Amino acid sequence: MTIRLRDRWRWLFSETLIIVLGVLIAFAVNDYWTDRQDRQLELQYLKRVHADLESDLQLVSELDAAASRKLQALDAIAPVVRGLEPVPKDLEAFLRDVTLGGIGGASPAYFVTATTFEDLKATGNLRLIRNTDIRSQLNNYYVNFESQHDRILARRTGYFMYVHSMLPAELRDSMTMNDISEFGMEHALQKILSHEFQDLLNQEYNFAYFVKSMYGLYTEASRDLAEEVQKHIEELEGS
Repeated sequence: MTIRLRDRWRWLFSETLIIVLGVLIAFAVNDYWTDRQDRQLELQYLKRVHADLESDLQLVSELDAAASRKLQALDAIAPVVRGLEPVPKDLEAFLRDVTLGGIGGASPAYFVTATTFEDLKATGNLRLIRNTDIRSQLNNYYVNFESQHDRILARRTGYFMYVHSMLPAELRDSMTMNDISEFGMEHALQKILSHEFQDLLNQEYNFAYFVKSMYGLYTEASRDLAEEVQKHIEELEGS
């Protein structure tokens, strides 16, 4: 009886051990495949984030160029508006610069693409990005942009609307004397040479310098973060 009981316990132990080992192996296999799926999903997200950052870099570069153009236009008209120089003979070019001085003043562009980042947060998949440094940089990049964009919006002036009331500002580069004459030439010049417009010009200068500084910062931030994300993508693809 003792031998039979011992054999039964030995058999029960063996069966239990096999079952436990089977369960552990199943868990291990499941964890392995889950981890592989997570890594693939992480890679997909990082590639999407990288594409967003490249898009940001392209857009902010274009906006920075527009801001430079805006400042050039303001530089061209400032001496006349401030009474330091007479109205130039090329009135068409002068008035065109007046309108170009309002570039980006009505509705400053939202130049950061947050689609993928918002998806990561909404789905809880931000955890999939194992590199905590990149995760932190991504969060800072998008969160900081919100506050910086609010600062840009808060600095808008009445320049664009003032110009829009006397010139076809939406035409800008294609604006002709015929377009201008419909608004009244003498009226436009009188408003441009007023103290009110001089104040608006000074405000728009400050706005332009601030916006251009923001574009410079985000050009650097987009480029640096895109490089970091690309390095991590290459590491994942090589693993």
